[in-house]
Amino acid sequence: MSQSKPDLSNIQRQLMQVKHPELKKDIVTLGMVSKVEPNEEGIEITVQTPNADRRLQIGLEAQIRQLVSKLESVGKVKIKFEVNQSMKMEDGNRIPGVKKVIAIGSGKGGVGKSTVTANIAATLLKSGKKVGILDADIYGPSLGKMFGVSGRVALKSEEDKIYPLEKHGIKLISFSFLVAEDQPVVWRGPMLGKAIEQFLYDVVWGELDYLLIDLPPGTGDVQLSLAQLVDLDGAVIVTTPQEVAVLDAGRAAGMFKQVKVPILGIIENMSGFACPKCGHVTDVFSKGGGSKLATSLGVPELGQVPLVETIMKSGEMGKPAVIAEEKGALIDSYAKIISNLEAQLALWED
Repeated sequence: MSQSKPDLSNIQRQLMQVKHPELKKDIVTLGMVSKVEPNEEGIEITVQTPNADRRLQIGLEAQIRQLVSKLESVGKVKIKFEVNQSMKMEDGNRIPGVKKVIAIGSGKGGVGKSTVTANIAATLLKSGKKVGILDADIYGPSLGKMFGVSGRVALKSEEDKIYPLEKHGIKLISFSFLVAEDQPVVWRGPMLGKAIEQFLYDVVWGELDYLLIDLPPGTGDVQLSLAQLVDLDGAVIVTTPQEVAVLDAGRAAGMFKQVKVPILGIIENMSGFACPKCGHVTDVFSKGGGSKLATSLGVPELGQVPLVETIMKSGEMGKPAVIAEEKGALIDSYAKIISNLEAQLALWED
């Protein structure tokens, strides 16, 4: 029995040197390490493989033992393999360990796209999913603040990998973590593309059911770079009901169609103000814009999100509203959106 507890961060660092013999990537990046935990005799490491290929398993076990056993205070190293047939190990434009990558965009700013992204992520988390968010809005990153993180952050890094922050159970990477709160970002197209690539592939996302990418408004360099760098499972367009927002959202949808990204549906945000006292809904920003846009594009309207007081408060508290609430119109609207979103993903898989 070891005299002291093994250092899990040191073990993780060693596992990042264990290479898959065919894909030439480490098993942490590939999302193959599902568990590293101490036991009474030492350490137990669980590795997932897509099949019961014993040659692969034996080769990986030999590498793991060689690298981990040399660490102090590790004790006995137990390695367990689990077969996960749903693992996708192809070396294409997929992020290792991430099952679904969904871009969330809008034609214009100010429609609450980042708020919608945060609450979709939180609703998925509450349904038992593992979720991450990549805040790709370089010029106006706001997701960090929505999760209670302000300004520059010292991100943990090892070798050439970056670890995301984790807040309220959701993994986060944002450009706001890299610059001071009042510092402008003045980058040209090639720099944007390289930054997006690093956030996609140099971040240790681990195993995720969903990675949501919060895009900047419009149809610029970030959107085009993203479409080239990663195989997106689909895009969601956020609009508000008024006509000017719907027109701009239509252009964003056109861009996704042009780069062959499936449009999973439209979300109409700020769809009426719900009075906190009487519950009466007032259509502050017109009505029905989301459904009109969905009809014109031939895609579903995933749902309508009411404008409620808790949305404003949650942004100030640094906690998505659906985490802070247990029931109500907001919870119901996001539950409907998630149900429709997952139904659309299933249709595109068939």
